[in-house]
Amino acid sequence: MDERCAGGAPGEGVLGVMATGVTSAVGRLRRARFTSRLAVDVGVLLALCAGVAALVGSPQVVEWLQQETAADILTLVGAGIGAAAAILALVASRLLGEARLAWLAAALVLYDLVVLPWGVSAPTGTASSATQVSRLLAYATALVLLVFALRSPRRLGAWGGWVIMVGGAVLAVLALFLVPDLGPVTRVVAGPVSAVVVVIGWIGAAVLAVVDAVRRQSTTRLRIGLGLVVVAGAQLYRLSTPMGPPVPDLVFPCLRIVGMAVLLVGLLQLVQRGLRSLQEENFEQQEELAAAALHMERAAVHTAERNHELRNGLAGLAGITHLLSAEADGPDHERLRSAVLAELGRLHTILERSADALQLEQDLAGDEADEPASYEVEPMLAGLVALQRARGRAVALEVPDGLAALGDSAVIAQVVTNLLANCERHAPGTPVTVTAFSEGDEVVIEVRDRGPGLPPGKEHEVLGRGVRDAGAGGSGLGLHISSELMEGQGGSLSLRTVDGPRGCAATITLPAVDANRPATDHVAQ
Repeated sequence: MDERCAGGAPGEGVLGVMATGVTSAVGRLRRARFTSRLAVDVGVLLALCAGVAALVGSPQVVEWLQQETAADILTLVGAGIGAAAAILALVASRLLGEARLAWLAAALVLYDLVVLPWGVSAPTGTASSATQVSRLLAYATALVLLVFALRSPRRLGAWGGWVIMVGGAVLAVLALFLVPDLGPVTRVVAGPVSAVVVVIGWIGAAVLAVVDAVRRQSTTRLRIGLGLVVVAGAQLYRLSTPMGPPVPDLVFPCLRIVGMAVLLVGLLQLVQRGLRSLQEENFEQQEELAAAALHMERAAVHTAERNHELRNGLAGLAGITHLLSAEADGPDHERLRSAVLAELGRLHTILERSADALQLEQDLAGDEADEPASYEVEPMLAGLVALQRARGRAVALEVPDGLAALGDSAVIAQVVTNLLANCERHAPGTPVTVTAFSEGDEVVIEVRDRGPGLPPGKEHEVLGRGVRDAGAGGSGLGLHISSELMEGQGGSLSLRTVDGPRGCAATITLPAVDANRPATDHVAQ
């Protein structure tokens, strides 16, 4: 044992090293791909911001945009894009199950629907102290929400951000009416120092969002973080540049639109990823349901087939017990006893083995066996006919001695039992003849009654599943099961209407045994 372990260790070590090497190579490839995307996104964004600043800062563009109203229009456009981003953040939160995105949505709603409209109605240079305090409260609340969007408190869940957002908005509105002008104190609270502190907090939170995206190697989250960085940078630019008349600066609102647009793109990609994940999950669930439905259907089919075979077998055994007791010394007692034991063994096999187990056994037998088993036909048919005669049915048997076939005698016994039950159901009281003979390299077994025969043109349809005669009863499974069983044995089953006398003849064909080879299975047990 020690030598085997020692001999296996180098192979296992080599495989472990190879697996580690493949994992490391994949990791390096992913990092390189993400780094290239990061460089491209940052480069494109810097070029875009520089181009917008240069374009909007030119006097010709300012004059063309009608400087009196351009800043307000651009601010409202930025607010609209931000509101759309907030909606996408909320949708992504529900799709991906991430509470952090819900907090980001709350921060965007507060910023776009409270802070920005106030910038239009009361620019920084003309706002009163109460307005500046109110706006600072809204900024600070949005900053808190943005920080929690990086790592949301579990106790507050996804909706805690909305509660904080509503509370901050209410405080900001109350500040408009309740904050008195206290002179120096109000100017300190609403002055540039407090605003710079809040904006720097925004920039720090945005940078942390980028760092988190880099740690996750997520391109979509990277774009969300870069969008927040541009918005925060625009806010810092605003504090350092006068926005009021006579010359409003349009760089700030344009940069803010760029940041909101980048944020919107990132959230849109995140929503798309969530939708793809949801579709894949739905597809997997549909596959699981389809597989479960298939297993249930197969189980139902197997149960119906087993019940059908059990009913036929029990019907064949009904009433025979008292015959065995009454004719203990009769000439046919031993043959009848053997037939009963064979039928009981067949029914026991049906009960104990499921369809899957039977199929597995057949597959294994097909892989392992060199050739199928052989059996004598006469003992198997004689036992089945004896059971029928014991029930008072007129069944004649014509089969030569020594006739042998290839396959499973229990399966052929099941098929013949189904055919005899079919004769009893559709031609009750009429004589039945069971004939077996050799024809070329095949063994032919024919079960013939003297009933009305098959409906015209229905010779092939009767072998279908569920085809039944409502007047005669039955489940419509016997012939279908028998046909499939014969195909599995390398044979066939066919039905036709015959004359002289009229009736229905069911013909079974089986592979015959070579004349030089003796049969190995004499009775269907």
